[in-house]
Amino acid sequence: MIGGYRSKVMDDAASLGDAARAFLASALAALRDEHVVPTSRYQPFVHVGCDYEGSTVGGRERAAFEEAIARRHPRFSEDTPLMERDFAHMYLFSFLEAFVAEVARRGEDWSPAAPSFGRCLDSLLSAIEAESWEVACCREISNLTTTDGEPLEFDDVTVIPLTAPAHGHRQEAARTITQVIPHAQSAYSRAPPEGWDPPHSIVIAREHSPEPYEAVKTLSNRVGHFLFIARLLHAATCDSLYEVQGETALVRRFTPTLMRFRGSAGSLWAPAMLRRTARLEPQDIQRFAGLAEAIADVAGEPQAMLLSSFGTARHRFQISYHAHAWYEQLVDLAIALEAALSGNDKTDVLLRLKTRAAALLATENDPAGAIFKDIGILYGLRSQLIHGNAFSEKRLDKSARSITTVPGDSLPGEAVDHAVDRLRDLVRRALLARICLAACDPPLWNLDEDKGVDAQLADASTRDKWCSTWRDVLRSFDAHGFADRARTAVRFVSQEER
Repeated sequence: MIGGYRSKVMDDAASLGDAARAFLASALAALRDEHVVPTSRYQPFVHVGCDYEGSTVGGRERAAFEEAIARRHPRFSEDTPLMERDFAHMYLFSFLEAFVAEVARRGEDWSPAAPSFGRCLDSLLSAIEAESWEVACCREISNLTTTDGEPLEFDDVTVIPLTAPAHGHRQEAARTITQVIPHAQSAYSRAPPEGWDPPHSIVIAREHSPEPYEAVKTLSNRVGHFLFIARLLHAATCDSLYEVQGETALVRRFTPTLMRFRGSAGSLWAPAMLRRTARLEPQDIQRFAGLAEAIADVAGEPQAMLLSSFGTARHRFQISYHAHAWYEQLVDLAIALEAALSGNDKTDVLLRLKTRAAALLATENDPAGAIFKDIGILYGLRSQLIHGNAFSEKRLDKSARSITTVPGDSLPGEAVDHAVDRLRDLVRRALLARICLAACDPPLWNLDEDKGVDAQLADASTRDKWCSTWRDVLRSFDAHGFADRARTAVRFVSQEER
């Protein structure tokens, strides 16, 4: 009985192979007539509905190939409920396009006898017989690398530094991504993503799932969460440039897709004037895991709430890193600081922000008086912005240079970037404080509560306890050094960061 079953499987596989060869011979002839193939080695990708019509490769051979595919798994049957049913033509076109790309890239003969046929057929068999499929997200991020330039494996992502010089950067990035998602460049549509703010890394998340379309959303969020933790701990100016999403096989239902991030491509993209690089080391694996666990423990959305104050603070903090105008960043960060620290009372918001931040975030390198003063100046700029007041360059520069962390030798226009960076760092530390004060046992300040906070901070002994406790939580996973003020960001042209 077992031998008979194996014989049937082998016969079905042979039948599928014969149908695939016949289909390719017919399809390649039709695509030659339409001048679709042969393609260039440098642009080997074709897409149904874009470079050729599906009806172009129709006929008996296509029908026989679809029937052979459908016989391989019950989910192709018309008896399967529509929402659970799969469709053979999706694999048929993916198989054809994978074969075209492989033949063009490898310089093989344009016939089913090419060596790429076997690789594509094996991938097709795996795809149609699988119950789940591996998908991946590969995101290129600037100002991120490792201390030794080697890949670093975290719990749920892998960081692969890009080390090629500027002229080889695009090729190295593409090569790194295609090792995970074959033919990933097919998502670029002849417009490769741009961006040069070294050092760069590709951050990769991958998993198997029976729902690949939904899984990539989870993976993209996973990369974003990793980036959130990197920014909280290292205060780095890491910027997401683009992300390629797709299945990790040659033949697949989910073709590679490119996501560009705001301000990260084309003429709209420009590197920030200031930059601070995250150079990850093996000890960061423990630190990232510890902070991720603390966030998971405390950051659930309150019932009946569309968005929590912590969710708002996190979101605004994250989007402030995109390469857009300083005034948008400042407003985003001001909202983030309010959401992190101000609570529900709408009176005396600025005073409450200044006193709470000064009480919780002060260190020897960043005294309470400096924090109190700087927030006042920054919120003065924020108020003028949201009320539509006019700014002169001289007045803006003067206000920015009064911030305690702005270097005296800042170039014209650079002082305001240092001011924005100061606010971002205060938000970063405020978020760390809130996470840790909610994660300690027992919690001292839950994320969705605000009652009695000012009274607690007014008492010296209680204030000291809160300050030491949130740093102790960081110390429990060797991250207490990140509670202090970030080092001064450097200019983009600095030799130190080249």
